[in-house]
Amino acid sequence: MMKNRHLGILLVLAGVITIFVKHESAWIISAILIGGGTGIFFWKDKVESEEDK
Repeated sequence: MMKNRHLGILLVLAGVITIFVKHESAWIISAILIGGGTGIFFWKDKVESEEDK
């Protein structure tokens, strides 16, 4: 399973790439991706106990 940190980094990178697209609303999508990626990056991963495995 992908950790929140990895998923957040991927979303932020997608947002950075999106900002350079020549489309008038690309900055909106980029802001959403960067904001969401940052939020997921700092979200604590759920720690699984030995009983859950």
